[in-house]
Amino acid sequence: MEAQTPPQEPRRLYRSRGDRMIGGVAGGLGRYFKIDPVIVRIAAVALLFFGGVSALAYVAFLLLVPEEPREGAPPPPPVDRNKAATILGIGALILIGGPILIALGLAAAAVALPLAFIVLVGLLVWWLVSGEGPAGGAGDIAKSAALGIGVLLACCVIFVAGFWAAGLGGGTAAAIVVIAAGVTLVVSAFVGGFRLLILPALALALGVGCVSAAGVDLHGGVGEREYTPASAGDLRSEYRLGAGQLVVDLRQTRLPEGDTPLRMELGLGDALLLVPRDVCVASKATIGAGGVDFFDYNNGGLDVDFERRPAAAENGKRVVVDADVGMGAFEVRHNRRDRFDHRRGDEEQDPNTACASA
Repeated sequence: MEAQTPPQEPRRLYRSRGDRMIGGVAGGLGRYFKIDPVIVRIAAVALLFFGGVSALAYVAFLLLVPEEPREGAPPPPPVDRNKAATILGIGALILIGGPILIALGLAAAAVALPLAFIVLVGLLVWWLVSGEGPAGGAGDIAKSAALGIGVLLACCVIFVAGFWAAGLGGGTAAAIVVIAAGVTLVVSAFVGGFRLLILPALALALGVGCVSAAGVDLHGGVGEREYTPASAGDLRSEYRLGAGQLVVDLRQTRLPEGDTPLRMELGLGDALLLVPRDVCVASKATIGAGGVDFFDYNNGGLDVDFERRPAAAENGKRVVVDADVGMGAFEVRHNRRDRFDHRRGDEEQDPNTACASA
């Protein structure tokens, strides 16, 4: 009489505890299908470039697939067929229908993809600040993602606060804040227990560093300021704004012959000078981070220094503008709507033609 072999237990899909980069999804899939988890990870990265389908799939597996039980612990209760069918249906919808939905531009896919990436970013942030990878059930993973997103939002607020504090407080305040953030990082590295402070300290130092590197000065108010002087007597020698859009419109200004000096200072935003077509413009501009759009000239980057000193025509009018922008743009144009474009050949968008040598 032949001995009956005991029936093999059906394979169960778990998220791996030992082979994990984030939540053990790739390790679990590799073990279930008996393939190298590296192959699963490579496929997931490749699918990110085809509509981000793998991000949706990863979040679905994190929330729906149980974690591998600890050694000696009883296995989780078997999944009923209805739940298994639901998981398979969601997986099939994501993997097969996802690209189709994205290709068709449906709103559901447009909303689901950003949400999936936000969840993943939240999990990564919480992993960085707490040292705890995604573990437990769907509720624990959702809680970790929410905490990570909260930390990220707090870092954004700290970045903005540091940016504004340094922009209003000057170099001394900026140096004090950066030193304090650096001390926090050093203490957290040697003492431990301050891991949660690392990202906020970096956000603070980054906000202050941006202000210091670009030379941003936020004194002068915030908002949109537009000045339209009627005559040279109404024209100020300097226009200043902390953050926003600064517009000086000289198209209706009665300017005298010869040079009219003008200075524009802006901490953050857009500085726009509008001039009539019969006025020559000479300019010197310094931009910490941003660009210059001077009639038919355009350039941008970090630490931009721009200078054009054309001479005015005989008995002509010339505005000599000195611009200083921390982060943003400095523009000189004849009108608000259009910029000079060589490809269009628009004669109405002529450059600085009122000068003797443009």
